[in-house]
Amino acid sequence: MVPTPQTDDPDDLTRRARASAAAGAWTEVLDLLGALSPAAAPSELALLRAEALTRVGAVREAREWLHELIPVVRARGPASHRRALNLLGAACFFLGELDEASDAFTMALEMASETDDLLILARATNNLGMIANLRGDHDTALGHYRLAVPTYQRLGQRRGLAESFHNIAITYRDIGALEEADEYERRAIDYAADGVAPRVAAMGRIGRAEIALRRGDPQFAKGTSERAAVELARLHDPVNEADAHRLVASASATMGRIAEAEAAFERALAIARAGGHMLIEAETLRDRARALQAQGRSADARVDTDGAIVLFERLGATSEVDALRRLRSDGRE
Repeated sequence: MVPTPQTDDPDDLTRRARASAAAGAWTEVLDLLGALSPAAAPSELALLRAEALTRVGAVREAREWLHELIPVVRARGPASHRRALNLLGAACFFLGELDEASDAFTMALEMASETDDLLILARATNNLGMIANLRGDHDTALGHYRLAVPTYQRLGQRRGLAESFHNIAITYRDIGALEEADEYERRAIDYAADGVAPRVAAMGRIGRAEIALRRGDPQFAKGTSERAAVELARLHDPVNEADAHRLVASASATMGRIAEAEAAFERALAIARAGGHMLIEAETLRDRARALQAQGRSADARVDTDGAIVLFERLGATSEVDALRRLRSDGRE
């Protein structure tokens, strides 16, 4: 894509950046705002740049940008400050810095509650649910999501509803309620349809692929996740693209297509490691360990198991750690 020429008119720049963000064209946002500095940029544009960096997977850069930006916007007023905190939490979440993410989300939530900022209230609540679910506290996670959903409904925020429904689906999937999980993924896709949130729609399809794999339909899982990977690459979303490749790999391994599985696992790991996306790396190592164990390659499986355990321990995902230790000790899930 040819970068959009910048303009000296700040109002025009703001309009164009808003329009690109509303369309989900986050690379265009970065093209427009690449020359900004945290101290000199208007708060809205600086925050749009932070969100764009997070959306395209440049989360290390987003975190550093926000660390510089937060003291600036704190002095400018609470609205920009709480939005910056929520974005910082998102960047830290992707990097596996969950204590820092939780602190940022909690502070944003408290500030939003004081000022009745419903959008940040919903976003921070939804994000805290993600942390609770990863740490195995599924009831708390569902409680957070069920607070976020009616708030998004009041706002008419379809993208937020789609994200919350997708997160609810993940929690139901994690507790083994696959029928409920599939229903919520369908809801997420419906709310994300018609160009509202194509990234979330693709995430919902990855979720349905994982559910299908657990139900014993690797063919559906493979085809669905392959299409999602293409779409997410087009949308410049490496985090979820890596997740799609992970599902392609797991489905291929289940079908006995070992070479395809190995290539897809390597692709997922390369993308996850390049961006510092700890959760995706941990899940990919876990799934490759299971595939290797099923092939009788116990020594190789142990290497991936140990690597996944280290990452999941850092994330506080105790149920994942326990399952991997069982896999390591007796060769069974």
